[in-house]
Amino acid sequence: MNPHSALPIPPLPSAYGLPYLVCLVKNVNWVYVFWELTPEQLQHARVQLPSQNVRKVLRVLQGPIGQQQILLDMTITDDVGEQYIYLPQSGDCYQMEILLVGETGAILLLSSNFVITPFGQVSSSEDYQWAAIEELYQHFPTPFMQNQASSPQLWHISSPMGKIPPTKEELELEVNTELILYGRTTPGAVLFIQGEAMPTKPDGSFSFRYALPEGCSIFPIKVVSRSGAQTKTLVPMITRETY
Repeated sequence: MNPHSALPIPPLPSAYGLPYLVCLVKNVNWVYVFWELTPEQLQHARVQLPSQNVRKVLRVLQGPIGQQQILLDMTITDDVGEQYIYLPQSGDCYQMEILLVGETGAILLLSSNFVITPFGQVSSSEDYQWAAIEELYQHFPTPFMQNQASSPQLWHISSPMGKIPPTKEELELEVNTELILYGRTTPGAVLFIQGEAMPTKPDGSFSFRYALPEGCSIFPIKVVSRSGAQTKTLVPMITRETY
């Protein structure tokens, strides 16, 4: 018996004391971002930005280096946090930044790695060097070709005289689904759905309608109190399966 097997596993630390901002691709439209800001880093930035009204902003940049454009600015409150971010354009380059923004300017605190999301569709490019069946058949040795009549399967596949049976007319059927997200939060709180600020009614209620694609869809819903001191996040996960 291993004497160390009975030792308890220590818990993971909530923070490591090192600044980082990491972006991971989840699928064609979603990335997962996690970060840590150190107190020394924030203190140094506040000295350079002497303003009472400062806030931390998670910025999403879209496009290759030298052609980046600001896609989204999202206010964050946690020094150590995580966030799912919805990206509307698949197959593009993205980078995240965290800035300290005040009335007189902004200071860059962290920059993430570059990521490229998948295209999410079948490529329209064809490999013209891929040989057709007829071209492959012409490269077979002569003795093998002389015996082609003894192999009805090969003859049926490779013979240009083979008739292709007419295709039957297919019956079309298209089904679309929609999702309604509704709920209520504290009046005056700021609501974010998929990283985008959304309006609420005076009583804090909300209702939004989304198209529901095939597969698993995630809708991170986050509220930030009016003072910015409190946040709460719920992440509904909906799966559509069509058989």
